[in-house]
Amino acid sequence: MSLLKNLVDLTTLPPKARVTWDKARRILRNREIWADPTSVVHRLPVFYQERYWKELLRDATPVHYRPPTVRFQWDSERLVQVEREDYPIIPIFPPEADQGLWGGEGVLKGYRKSRDFVKKKILPNYWLPTLWFPCLKDVVLYSEVLNKHMRMRVTERTMRLIDDHFGLDLYLLETADIDLRSKLGCKLKREILMALANQWHYPEDEERREWMNEKYARFILPPEEAEWVGLELNEACKKLQDLEEKAGKMPLKVQFERELVEQLRRKRDSGLPDAADDVDTASAEKYPSFVEKLFGESKTPKKYQP
Repeated sequence: MSLLKNLVDLTTLPPKARVTWDKARRILRNREIWADPTSVVHRLPVFYQERYWKELLRDATPVHYRPPTVRFQWDSERLVQVEREDYPIIPIFPPEADQGLWGGEGVLKGYRKSRDFVKKKILPNYWLPTLWFPCLKDVVLYSEVLNKHMRMRVTERTMRLIDDHFGLDLYLLETADIDLRSKLGCKLKREILMALANQWHYPEDEERREWMNEKYARFILPPEEAEWVGLELNEACKKLQDLEEKAGKMPLKVQFERELVEQLRRKRDSGLPDAADDVDTASAEKYPSFVEKLFGESKTPKKYQP
């Protein structure tokens, strides 16, 4: 095995293109969903579909490893040519990651030696399965568009990224959803874009609002498009179904039920007899009852006549 310090670049060609198991799983899952022509996903807005597939096919930024920059390198110690391959380390994102900003960090799964500093002749070493968790801390962050101070749980990498982007708002707007890996981050991004699109920010300070519009001019979207940013596929489908129901497009089951209720209401208001009153009661007296069949006619109770 070649050491990294002994490798010298031989070419400028990038490494082989690869598809990670995480990306392949996302593509196969969406292939099954979008293959159905009657699915609700085909009625989603075109701009949402384009943004959704762009984010789906995007590669996440490496966080827990350094990808190789070239394909072929030369090992000066072993005097062999080495072909570098990109094996990404894909972290696990628990539900707690959606409640904060982890900056792409996640839970890593691997193995470690049981006794790393003890010779094998004295005590044997074993490879133990281990989980490595990111270091979290609670901080107070400020959004200048929303003009709010928010307390949330972040990692140290998130704080460095916020400093590199010169603020929380620019960090959220310039970072892809696949790198945020947080429902809270996507929700804040959507609220910021909606505030910029509808001019909800600083209603009492016109000068500051104009300055904010000039600063974030490249992020301003139409209001009907900004409200769809950051929504997952299930959330977008639920939102579309709610809009269709408000617009009058309802399922046939609900439509028939409302029509039946309306017919019964009109019949009651008009004073027409009910369907049960139309039955010929005289024809029912021709047939003996169960008591008459069992005990005879003498056992049947007689009506009380005053």
